Parts: sequence; structure tokens; C-alpha cells
Amino acid sequence: MAAAAGRITDRDRRVLRLLEEHFTFTTSQLAVLAGFGSVITTQHRLAVLHARGVLHRDRPFRPGGGSYEWHWMLGPIGARIVAAERGVSPIKPAKVAARWRKLFHGWRWDELHAQHAWFCALVAAVRDEHGTGGELVAWRSPWRVSRAWKATTDGYGVWRYPDGGELAFVLLLDDPPRVGVSELRDRLTTIPDPAIAFTRRDGYGDDTVTLVWCTTLRREQIIRHAITKHLGGSTGMPVALACAEYTEPAPAGLHDRVWLPLGGIRRDGCRLTLAEVTDAAAASARGPAESWWEVTDADEVILYDDTDDDGRQVA
Repeated sequence: MAAAAGRITDRDRRVLRLLEEHFTFTTSQLAVLAGFGSVITTQHRLAVLHARGVLHRDRPFRPGGGSYEWHWMLGPIGARIVAAERGVSPIKPAKVAARWRKLFHGWRWDELHAQHAWFCALVAAVRDEHGTGGELVAWRSPWRVSRAWKATTDGYGVWRYPDGGELAFVLLLDDPPRVGVSELRDRLTTIPDPAIAFTRRDGYGDDTVTLVWCTTLRREQIIRHAITKHLGGSTGMPVALACAEYTEPAPAGLHDRVWLPLGGIRRDGCRLTLAEVTDAAAASARGPAESWWEVTDADEVILYDDTDDDGRQVA
């Protein structure tokens, strides 16, 4: 362990901290998160760490044939290095093996893959901007969020902008059929609401934004209606929704003008960038929250079939 620890770089330690927090990542995901220059460079360095016992890897089989990309996790030496830095006992190899089996023989892999893919997409979206869009300075796993705040989410993050401003957010992923509209709405009710005193949690800021990521524009409309109908006008929770149809194909990224604000965020009826969501949420936290609103007719959502300048459907 001492020999391996002496040859660990700062970037290697970042990889170890990521794996300790989030359990496993693919090679391409670590290339984005740890700041490697390319996937090839990432493969070579991770292979070296694997040979030294710092990392463990596996390539699970696909149900339809073939195999997935290499998945990396802490090896016995890596677990001891992380434990020594934190001053705790290292996790036992038998427990690591049990986690690995559960990961690829149950629903956890699909859930982790969706969560990790979203955060990696956020980081990758601003990579070509040479840091002008900001950086992800904190990322907490769902189980840590649940332990700290008793909230069911898909992760917590803090995005820092070049001017020093920060956006603290929790993520909710619309992932049908695993997560339905009713379950997503129930998850939202576990998140602290600034307007409801008994839901507040220590360390959870009133300006923490709940980001709801939907698969399609139609799903976004359905979920928006379900959220507003359920929570009504008493909430001060800042919420913003977006859907994949606004970011695929490019150029719009997760940080771009794709977010539709709801709840306690002041808005002018148009979609905002993440930076604008940050400013709007901070302003709302200092003043009275606006009421939820939804255009309905006979308890049904009215959909406005229109297109924007890029030819994408809007409501």
C-alpha cells in the first residue's frame, strides 16, 4: 500500500474519491470527470492502477449479447488509501464483491447509469467552452442526500460559475418505466420546501433548486401538470424542468436555455439557462415566492403546438 500510495497523483486521488462516493464509473465517464485528456489516456492510466491493485474492473455482459464498457471501482489498495485519508476503516473485500454482484444483477445498474450519465453530460457540455460555463465543484450521491436530508433524489450538486456564483441543486430524473409520474411527484414531496417550516433540513439552502429532467416534451408537460396540481400555490420550492428534446441534437447543452422555471422561481414565461435559474432562485429566496400556475381546461393540460426558431416543438 505504501508503495502504491507513493505513486498516486492528484488526478488519481480524484478518481479514488469519485469511486468512493459513487461506487463505479465507466472509462469514458472517468475521462470526463477526472480531467483526462482523452479516453485512450484514461484507459492507460486506469490499467496501471488496476495492475497495482488500486482499482478493480469488470465488464458485465449485455442481455442481448456482447458486453458493456469497462466499469471501475475501488480495489483493495485503493480502498485502503481512501480510508487512510479519511481516518476510517477500509471496506472489506467481501462487502465490495457483494455490492458488485447486486449492481449488475438488479435494477441498480440502470439507475446509477442514468444518474452518472446526466452529471457527465453537464460537465462535458461546458468542456469546449474552456471553463467559461463553470464547473461542478460538489457532487453527492443519492444515498448521502437521503441520509443527510431524508430526501429521495438522483443526486445533489453544486455548480460554480467563473464569477464565483454557485447553483446548488438536487436532481430528479424522469426515467420511464422505472420511475412513473406519480413516483416522481412523491419524490418531490420529500425535498425540503422553504414555505413549509417542518420540512426544512440543516444544511439545505432555501435557494437550492430542484432540477427535473424529462425524457420528452410531452412527458415534461404531463409532469409539470402533475406537480402543479399536487403542490398547489403554497409552495416556495424553486423548481426547473427540462427535456432531452431541447438538448438533442446539439448545440443546446444542459447548461443552456432549456430550463422552464416553476414554483418559487421568478420568471417571465420563457426558458432559462442554468445561470439565469441561479439568479432567479436567489432573488426568489430574498422575496415572497410566486404561486404555482398551470393552464387547464376540465382538469386537462392545454398543449400549444408550436415550434421555435430551430424547428423544435414547444408548448
